Amino acid sequence: MSHDLIIQKMKSEGLNQEIIDDFLNKVEQVRNGYTGKVDWSTIGDLDPNQDEISLETIQQKYSPNVETLKKLVVIKLNGGLGTSMGLSKAKSLLPIKNGMSFLEIICKQILHYRKKFNIEIPLLLMDSYNTQEDCQNELKRIRFEQNFPTSFLQNKVPRLNAKDLTPITLSDKKEEWCPPGHGDIYLAMKTNGILDKLLETGYEYAFLSNGDNLGATIEPYILQYFAEENLEFAMEMTPKTLADKKGGAIYRKMINEKFCGLELLETAQVPAEHEHEFSGMGKFRTFSTNNLWINLKALKEKISQAPLKLSLIVNPKVVEGIEVLQLETAMGSAIGNFQRTKGIIIPRERFAPVKKTEDTLIRMSDAYVLNEDYSLTMNPKRKEKGLGENLVSLDEKYYKKIDKFLKLFPVLPSLIFSNSFIVKGEIEFDTQVEILGDVKISNSTSTKRKISELGKTKLQNEEVEFK
Repeated sequence: MSHDLIIQKMKSEGLNQEIIDDFLNKVEQVRNGYTGKVDWSTIGDLDPNQDEISLETIQQKYSPNVETLKKLVVIKLNGGLGTSMGLSKAKSLLPIKNGMSFLEIICKQILHYRKKFNIEIPLLLMDSYNTQEDCQNELKRIRFEQNFPTSFLQNKVPRLNAKDLTPITLSDKKEEWCPPGHGDIYLAMKTNGILDKLLETGYEYAFLSNGDNLGATIEPYILQYFAEENLEFAMEMTPKTLADKKGGAIYRKMINEKFCGLELLETAQVPAEHEHEFSGMGKFRTFSTNNLWINLKALKEKISQAPLKLSLIVNPKVVEGIEVLQLETAMGSAIGNFQRTKGIIIPRERFAPVKKTEDTLIRMSDAYVLNEDYSLTMNPKRKEKGLGENLVSLDEKYYKKIDKFLKLFPVLPSLIFSNSFIVKGEIEFDTQVEILGDVKISNSTSTKRKISELGKTKLQNEEVEFK
């Protein structure tokens, strides 16, 4: 019965049969007791000699080639609204550096490489129904043009009642739907005709990454290595730090001691009793940045035969008081469908995401700089001092939502030489202050206080409290 209701609902939205069949398959998995948790006995350790290669090694052995670059397309995940930060428009429209939005900076990154190599490298945005119109307007505003379409739509699927797996009915009809996770990118590329169009136009390789990661620029050395070694799928990994609690990791899938290929393990798939092991620094030394390199011919061949097998993530939520399930997949889990795969160990420079206002503050501040190629990377002065990722913690009550955050940070503090920065209570940063080492500022009073009240321009390895 629930199948009929799902089919009826999805058809009424004009979704095609392939998308409906794919979703029904996921629903059936959940009905049969699938929890999304992985069998820990299949988790094998990576072989550094076979499964991984460092960017440094690639740069020593391979030389970029313009002819290979001519076959590259850049695809950015651009469907997110940043609702956890209180945004109601595309996160990529948020001004993040020097008054420029994520999207404007991404366009400048592409334009830099077009000019440098005198070739047309297309930029494709995988938009959601919520982001496409606004982002197309932004592209017009900044006059970004190309001969190829700039956008294709991610699919949408019904949210399901957790009790009986039927589609929910809400007062806000939009909330009845959710994106099916970024693993939908492959099916969306196929059903939108984008994959065929790319191949017909001579594009063979795609670089995929998150729209909020401004460190993920074109890397000609990786592309050349990928092409020369005839790889089908590669995932950029970066070493874990204390700032990294989440993030998927690749592993060797082993069944009866037999190697079955590389797979991606996402946080949501980890059984509770193994969460400590997963988040620790031992067994999983690196994590996925969601920067992926894909051979489009290999992808076409795979999805022409059958839908890609992607790890299903069962995401429980409460919407309008109803317990619902969102069925999602991650695009990195496609690695298990290919034979010629590799994990590429990259420096932290290629990973600068923005998921929370803490990340927003770090990237907006002088701790990060825009380079000549418009990549956003850690300030070299930080690296000279041997400083790693800044550990920033802002009081959720006052700083979690972007509107409040921006009002409380009209002036950005200097964080170049900050190691950790903790803010408790409501404090407005109304004047320039330099944060050095480990600093904690607290306001335990019932009224908002201003940083200028301290009468200091520098705080170093200290705890300050407003009383």
